[in-house]
Amino acid sequence: MFQEYDQIEQQIAEHQAKIEELQQQREQVERKKQGVIAFDKALVNLAAEYDMAEEEFFVARAEEMVNWLVGQLNQEDAPDYIQSLKSRVARSLKREGDSPRRTRRAVAAKSSEPKLETGHYRNPYTGATVEKKKRNPKQLNDWIAEHDLETVKTWKI
Repeated sequence: MFQEYDQIEQQIAEHQAKIEELQQQREQVERKKQGVIAFDKALVNLAAEYDMAEEEFFVARAEEMVNWLVGQLNQEDAPDYIQSLKSRVARSLKREGDSPRRTRRAVAAKSSEPKLETGHYRNPYTGATVEKKKRNPKQLNDWIAEHDLETVKTWKI
């Protein structure tokens, strides 16, 4: 019977220690919360003092914010708002009918591949014929590299 009493007393002491620890954590979080509120007020006051819109401060710090966010994207312990941001950006791009992969590929394809009309091209030196549909076939790109784009354009039949 006394043993049960001692165990209960020990559990109460452990719980009280845990309660004190949680209260300290709550105080720390409350202090940080007050710091965020104070920072926000100071930002509003600075904007008023220097005749700026609050958004102008964000624009001035945009590059640093973007770099910080990009650094957070691939971290395993990234906060929930990073995942939320990723999904929002993906949805927005999808709505616009554009995805990051397609955009990069399209830009790369546009910048690296010379523009030729669709059709058939005949090399007058070899007599070889190549059909261009959407993208330049390898042989057509080789001809362009060897003879230049303007010359190959004249080979269209």
